[in-house]
Amino acid sequence: MAHSRDKSIGAEFHAQTKYRRGNVPRTRTRVAPPYKVYANPREVAALPVPQLRGGSGLWTVLSTARDGVAEGGRLKQAQLSQLLWGAAGFTFGFERTHLSAVGVSSIETYVVARQVEDLFAGVYHYNPRDHTLEHLSTGDPTDGFMASLVDPVDVGAQAVALCFTGIFARHHSGGNGRAFRYLCLDVGAAAQAVVLGCSGMGLAAQFLADFYDDELSELLQVDGRGEVPIGMVLVGA
Repeated sequence: MAHSRDKSIGAEFHAQTKYRRGNVPRTRTRVAPPYKVYANPREVAALPVPQLRGGSGLWTVLSTARDGVAEGGRLKQAQLSQLLWGAAGFTFGFERTHLSAVGVSSIETYVVARQVEDLFAGVYHYNPRDHTLEHLSTGDPTDGFMASLVDPVDVGAQAVALCFTGIFARHHSGGNGRAFRYLCLDVGAAAQAVVLGCSGMGLAAQFLADFYDDELSELLQVDGRGEVPIGMVLVGA
């Protein structure tokens, strides 16, 4: 049997973040605010109010093929609004729409916009409290975004990319690495909501988790240490 030092990074991480009887933190303390706030975004764009009723039935959406191909069309603002709310917004009960491992969302959501009606191309941060987009950078983000992807993707056919990052400190607990598990769970739940929403609206969706971390962090203007990219969904009309 292989010695423990020969374990893969993943296996070692899982072993070191196990909870065992007598070794579970009594309390979880956050050392970061639950929401990211930009003091001076370039511009703030209000999104259309999302629909809270109707739409395709849940089982219909779950059984719908999710291999649609983006055709380079323009996404409607109302569609983007619906996807962002479904992924990372708030319900009327002031709960996050996506599942969260410990009741506090660890994710932030960014929009790399190429083709959205009445919205400048660029990179935006989604503010779930106000349901708005905060404009972080202007100009066509295509080249920078393509450079951040490991595998070739027809980025020119995509309308937007919804990129999810995670902030470890929202789940800080005595240095315990369990927070890393929570980030992945939160992002998985949010990304699933986007893909299902795309299926319900007849949009193409492609989930990606392979990217160059430093390049994507630079594009999204995050530090890549306290806040790190975890995954993204490409959306095409």
